[in-house]
Amino acid sequence: MQFDPRTVAREIPGVLDEVFPQLTPGVVARFNSTASSVLVTPLAEDLLLESVMQRAILFELGCVVGERFLDGAHAVDWSDCLDETVQRQRKFSDVRLPVNLTAGDQILAETVGRSLADVLAQMAVAKGEPVVIGPRIPGLEWIASGKGDFSIGRTLIEVKCSSKRFSSADYRQVAIYWLLSFAAAVEERGAEWTELVLLNPRSGEKVCMQVDALLAVIAGGRTKVDVLQLFQALVGSRLTR
Repeated sequence: MQFDPRTVAREIPGVLDEVFPQLTPGVVARFNSTASSVLVTPLAEDLLLESVMQRAILFELGCVVGERFLDGAHAVDWSDCLDETVQRQRKFSDVRLPVNLTAGDQILAETVGRSLADVLAQMAVAKGEPVVIGPRIPGLEWIASGKGDFSIGRTLIEVKCSSKRFSSADYRQVAIYWLLSFAAAVEERGAEWTELVLLNPRSGEKVCMQVDALLAVIAGGRTKVDVLQLFQALVGSRLTR
């Protein structure tokens, strides 16, 4: 059985703990303290309180809407966006199909989508490269290939819409995405991400990390090659258990 990279980072214990021994709550708080603010439209709290839609579905829907805006859409096809949202969420959870998408839900999802599209468009202009939707994350052994949220050049951007700050699981997720890209680059079957970004279009927080600087903090003094070799050994040894 193969596992999606996000599942490996979030649900299979121990795979990354030894590779990144210093990715502790204190270090996460340190990275979060470097967050910059981006301009977003605040969500209407009364609409959030009224909504009965699963939060994961609601904010995934917002991200899908944002993708449509990036692709040039001027109006939202709610049926299409909702179908896409449910298909994505079913890969990771037992989704209860939304029976009714209310006008309030639409306002919330469109607010998130427009904020996301605007921020990514601004980042693309600043970097002089286009936004790529769903960049491929290469697999390795029993870890299947997957898709990230967005990329611009060699910058990988992962979107989180929590009301809280970025978590250890969020940092593990982008770290394993980098690791898989580095493994692919070494084997000449892909390019390595050099910058990792966590973006919250709900709160307007963005954390940008150069990979080399990130590893200097969380990798326990190992070089990139050392990190990859240890990761490959752990991944390979799991097959024999």
